[in-house]
Amino acid sequence: MDIRILCFSADTIEYGMLEELAKRGFTIYIGLQEKSSLPSFVRHCQVVELPPCRSKLSWKLIHTLRRIIREKHIDIIYSGASAALSNALFATLGTRVKNVGYRGTQARIRRTDPTYYLAVLNPRVKHIVCETGDIRQYLARFIPARKLSLNTKPFDIAWVEDALRNPLRVEEVPEKAFKLIYIANTQGRPYKGLDILVEALFLLEDETIHFTFIGTYDPEIYQKVQRSSWRNRIHFLGARPDAVHFLPGQDVFILPSTRDASPRTVREAMACGVPCIVSDIPGTRDLIVDRETGLLVEPDNPAALAQAIRYLQKEEEKRKAFGAASQKRIVKSFSPESYTASFEDLFAALAQSPKNRR
Repeated sequence: MDIRILCFSADTIEYGMLEELAKRGFTIYIGLQEKSSLPSFVRHCQVVELPPCRSKLSWKLIHTLRRIIREKHIDIIYSGASAALSNALFATLGTRVKNVGYRGTQARIRRTDPTYYLAVLNPRVKHIVCETGDIRQYLARFIPARKLSLNTKPFDIAWVEDALRNPLRVEEVPEKAFKLIYIANTQGRPYKGLDILVEALFLLEDETIHFTFIGTYDPEIYQKVQRSSWRNRIHFLGARPDAVHFLPGQDVFILPSTRDASPRTVREAMACGVPCIVSDIPGTRDLIVDRETGLLVEPDNPAALAQAIRYLQKEEEKRKAFGAASQKRIVKSFSPESYTASFEDLFAALAQSPKNRR
């Protein structure tokens, strides 16, 4: 059976899944503003041009989607963002197209807010793919469990092969230093916990510790560091496209967020064999197995974070064991193959369900 799927507001990982489905016989259309933004590895999907999706109600986008649905005989629309799902729901009014959404955040839902019924709470949504178990559990308060599934985005260890072959290092960090690293865009995002991590470091009076931070940051945090005894041991590199290349050779990766989804940077660190200390919050706890592949610590607690750093600094064998176990976990539990298979089963089941047009 020819199953025709239109997808828009997707990311690179979802493009990989769609490319594999196209190889397996699905007819896949990817909606983009510019064809040049499609990754080069996508060769079996067809691109359709869409206007930008800037709000939950864009008449130009809705009219374009309706034309594509009619011309391409679309069976299913997979929307990778809330605004995309809302426009898809308007575009499919009066059709038998099935709408599938994605939920990758812990954002709270309010039944009294009508905007939620434009997307995630709309009864016409046939299915929602959840990034973490916590998200699925929360959505089950509002949506029938049969319409929810857990499918955490995968990570292929091959994606860090170049970083492992060609690692980068910060020249100011001594080779024998105990090296910590955090990669995130934190400017204007206090929940990313950079200030918490800096406070934890201030509790550690050990000149052998060096911390590298890659990403955006608030000037106030930088100035705080410059006024401290850590000014030569905390290295702000700013946002860098080659950030992953700094992971190999690090002793510990730290993610101190007070809320997050399922951070790619943690997966990258795991794939590079770097043990992780992460906040014990929904999303990250699905990645790290406490005291097996890393350490979970109480969020928003600099003292607990400092204690975890001290522990791994002293326990070299534990660090090595955690790093090796992390790589194995990425390969075994987060494979692109199982991720794609779940979507294949979902789309096939929806296409065969009652009232499908084709």
